[in-house]
Amino acid sequence: LSRNGQSKINPRPGKLVIYCESDYQKNGIEVFHDVLDCSSWVLSPSILVKVIRGCWILYEKPNFEGPSIPLEEGELELPDIWGAGTSEEQNECKSLKPAVIGSIRHVVKAMIMAIFIFQDYRVCRIDLYTEPEGLGIVTSFFDDTEETGVFGTTQKTCSIKVHWGIWLIYEEPGFQGVPLMLEPGEYPNLAFWEKKEAYIRSMRPLKMGGRKVEFSGEPKVIIYEKPFFEGRHVEVESEIFMLDDKESEEKTRLPLSSVGSMKVLGGVWVAYEKPGFEGHQYLLEEGAYRDWTDWGGYDEELQSLRPIVGDFTSSHMIMYSEKDFGSKGSNINVLGIISNLKDTGYGLRTQSINVLNGVWVAYENPEFTGEQYVLAKGLYPSIEAWGGKNCKISSVQPIIMDIVGSERGKVKVQLFSEPEFKGNCQIFEKNTRCIDSFAVKSSKILDGSCIVYDQEEFSGNQYVLEEGIYPDLMAMGCSPQAVLKSLRIINIELSEPCIALFEKVGFQGKKIEFSTEILNLQFLGYNPRIASVQVLGGMWIIYEHSNYRGRQMLLSPKEIPDWYEVSGCYQIGSLRPLLQKRVYFRLRNKETGKFMSADGNLDNLNLLRIQVAEDTDSDDQIWVYQDGFIRCRMAEDCCLTIVGNLITPGSKLGLSFERNEDKQYWHISPDGRIYSKMKPKLVLDIKGGAQYDRDHVVVNSVNEDKLTQCWEPLVV
Repeated sequence: LSRNGQSKINPRPGKLVIYCESDYQKNGIEVFHDVLDCSSWVLSPSILVKVIRGCWILYEKPNFEGPSIPLEEGELELPDIWGAGTSEEQNECKSLKPAVIGSIRHVVKAMIMAIFIFQDYRVCRIDLYTEPEGLGIVTSFFDDTEETGVFGTTQKTCSIKVHWGIWLIYEEPGFQGVPLMLEPGEYPNLAFWEKKEAYIRSMRPLKMGGRKVEFSGEPKVIIYEKPFFEGRHVEVESEIFMLDDKESEEKTRLPLSSVGSMKVLGGVWVAYEKPGFEGHQYLLEEGAYRDWTDWGGYDEELQSLRPIVGDFTSSHMIMYSEKDFGSKGSNINVLGIISNLKDTGYGLRTQSINVLNGVWVAYENPEFTGEQYVLAKGLYPSIEAWGGKNCKISSVQPIIMDIVGSERGKVKVQLFSEPEFKGNCQIFEKNTRCIDSFAVKSSKILDGSCIVYDQEEFSGNQYVLEEGIYPDLMAMGCSPQAVLKSLRIINIELSEPCIALFEKVGFQGKKIEFSTEILNLQFLGYNPRIASVQVLGGMWIIYEHSNYRGRQMLLSPKEIPDWYEVSGCYQIGSLRPLLQKRVYFRLRNKETGKFMSADGNLDNLNLLRIQVAEDTDSDDQIWVYQDGFIRCRMAEDCCLTIVGNLITPGSKLGLSFERNEDKQYWHISPDGRIYSKMKPKLVLDIKGGAQYDRDHVVVNSVNEDKLTQCWEPLVV
């Protein structure tokens, strides 16, 4: 790697998990590097392979020999891994035999000009020749090719050269049939295929996904003094300002003066060459780093480290060619991966950046090479703000939440028996009527929110804990003498916050309505004595006194005709909506059980329609709701919209780029109906009937008796 960064490749760790039949989604075998011989592993006849990061190859025999199976990021169930059964009797017999994997290879290196470099986002290339020994007419391919033929004619292939990438080649168009896998190298003839010539109709390279994180709320890294995870080690959950800090107190000083290897167990981390988060930056995803070359270091030097905190959904930033977000130069809105900014017309000069959402990685050179800069939500008015040495940024990509590999949306609560997260620890993921293992003194809410009570059976005083860390009882809002006895998980509520307070019982008398937090009701001129409450949307935390003090109570959408009878309080001093992260969810229709899906090609949004379909476990059925927009996971720069300008009952739905148009705004009610904000009397419905479009999603007039108008969000 050159010191000036011009040829610096930024490698990524790999991760693959193998689950046995009886243990799907539970305890799996985690693989981070090549395994020369894994034939002794005890596996079930049917296995599930989940590739979290990178491209991998499974081999039937040890030492990377025998038949092989290429794997890209995602899940693949293998009921008969090598397909040896030929008859029903053989298949039945074979299905009882445990699966055997001989070896596993992480496809990260390729030999180019006698130098091993890492295969992350390099441009793939394969050449097909019409004659043996690389002679005759040559045709080069660089990406997915569904049909190689021209005007119905396919050229014969007698020899092949793979410059870069792992390629799958097919004798049928559209990637149909059984593929043949080719690794980088020269193939002077097709003897390996037992052919003299072949007619290759389609092909594609194995592709890696973008930067991702599984456990964003649980940052943890183990640092080893020596390479290959040897020597002294220390487990870290927060930032290290200076590794070799001789001036710090002995009890807080780390037992290491250098970093030889690391295991990132959770979260995304940034390692820095120098103390104080200065110098070269190295992005660390979850995985194992055997030595400094695994994290793309210029050398062994690494002196500071910190986790990246942020929301990894709906990434968005604006890049400016001038300092301080100047309007005189050019700017570009970025919503996803760009491998070469030069191709966008914006150029390579960037002097300020506004990260509106998400966490981004900017690279000095195209194809995610050269110096890298990690950008969290906030304003970067100059290149010094992100640690840049010049204003050149050539490629960018967001870090996304791996919703397949992660447990996002699943609440996880850690309770500790001592302050500062010490002593015994117990993890809770569901409602607990009685906490009797120990007295709780501190807690970590790793994802979601919960309520803890000072009595069993979810009774007594309530303390609402949102995602975060609480080093002692006072930080949790409790008195130092409080004893916590039960815990309730708070479910996600997608409806928009709205609450109405009344001066008389039964929702009579003066009414005041809020949709945002109120720090001091009396200071704003309202009478804090409240007799009845209507929660119209969202989850609300109600406090007895101003400034979020005193007794508290969490309210979901409901009506409370007598506030004192329920709360024991005559007044409300302050209130606020519960903080909830954006979550991905599927929308299941309560009548049909089918899921709302985006059907069509993103290249032509005019032809794309929204319909219901059986569960496919794909991105076109995953949605996210934010600021009134409903976005599809497969195209988060697009949002749900009503098609056409004349909006009437029966109008169909599609996706379009966000333009702040009224027909793109939606309101999700607590009863599961999704209302158009432009036409408040219209809700999402299924068209029905016997025609081809019977499964299309439309807007219809509200009908309380139609369950097809009710949708159940299922958090992914």
